[in-house]
Amino acid sequence: MIRIANTANHMRMAGLLCLAVLLGISGVAGESSRINPRKKSADVFKNLKVLNNTPADLLLPSMQFITSSLGVSCEYCHVENAFDRDDKKPKTTARQMMEMVNELNNKFEGKQDITCYSCHRGSPRPLTVPVIAAATPRLLSEPVSDVPRESASQISPADVIAKYIQARGGAGAIASLVSLEERGTFESGSHEFPIEVYETKSARSATVIHFPGADRVTVFDGVSGSIALPGSPRRAMSPGEADATRTDSDLQFALDLNRIFPEIKLAGTSKVGTEDTVVLSGQRPSLPAVEMYFDVSSGLLLRTVHYSPSALGLNPMQIDYSDYRETEGVKIPFHWSSATPTGRFSVQIESVRANTDIPQRVFSIPPEP
Repeated sequence: MIRIANTANHMRMAGLLCLAVLLGISGVAGESSRINPRKKSADVFKNLKVLNNTPADLLLPSMQFITSSLGVSCEYCHVENAFDRDDKKPKTTARQMMEMVNELNNKFEGKQDITCYSCHRGSPRPLTVPVIAAATPRLLSEPVSDVPRESASQISPADVIAKYIQARGGAGAIASLVSLEERGTFESGSHEFPIEVYETKSARSATVIHFPGADRVTVFDGVSGSIALPGSPRRAMSPGEADATRTDSDLQFALDLNRIFPEIKLAGTSKVGTEDTVVLSGQRPSLPAVEMYFDVSSGLLLRTVHYSPSALGLNPMQIDYSDYRETEGVKIPFHWSSATPTGRFSVQIESVRANTDIPQRVFSIPPEP
């Protein structure tokens, strides 16, 4: 089991709320909040000029990518509660920039080699003049290979996975874990809120964050999921959110790594805090790779990095795991933190119940009204 951000980042709540409004208000009247991925964005949303042919369920991730790339909120380009209006000049400029990026990428065989972030780097105004560094810059005298250097002394991915399984408690103990009920605290900045997390062996999960006045509820039935934000219509998970949650909800993740990822590559070594880690890259056809950082000493998973696709680029999400404790013979993280380019949160678990009979209704996606 690993932790992906199927629990929302409260620091990003305002941005997510306005994006949820985009999905609920600017769409065609009467359109379901569970967007049909087979529809194009132009069939669901009003007044699109550039992303018309984008799959409808990728429009929200695309807006999130712009938020991360430019460091702005929805209202920078959009009129609040009237997202289809063209009153603001930045919206027109954004359309021109997206057309420019598309034209550039067409010259690179249609790959997403150029994105908004290539120039903006978190600012609405990209720098056009090189910055003079505070310290002496390090200039490269030879080209850098895209392929990491691997020596014969490096361990294999199979060795890393085997050590991880043993570090978690062994294959038998992991296989016997069929459900978890966790309660703890969701922390964002100086704010803390109660949180409940439910998971089963069949990759179903539910998360409830008790914000003042309303709960933030995420449910995943093993195939698809939905997110209910306080004060906004429920929306379907994007493809990236569903993929990450599906992996997160696998209580036998350590045993299923080779099933989830048909190809696992050694991506090198890195540091997570003060700990040395070996990095594996999980590869899947037509999906972004998932990076996994394993502690060289303990063998435990300390970090994962997921990349969620959008029409404009990849949205990164980093999860760090710590405070591993044994539950029913299996070590699970009692603390994890999630970070994206626009914010972060953390969760501290205080109590765990394993192998209980969790009612099916906890994981059921509510029917359409």
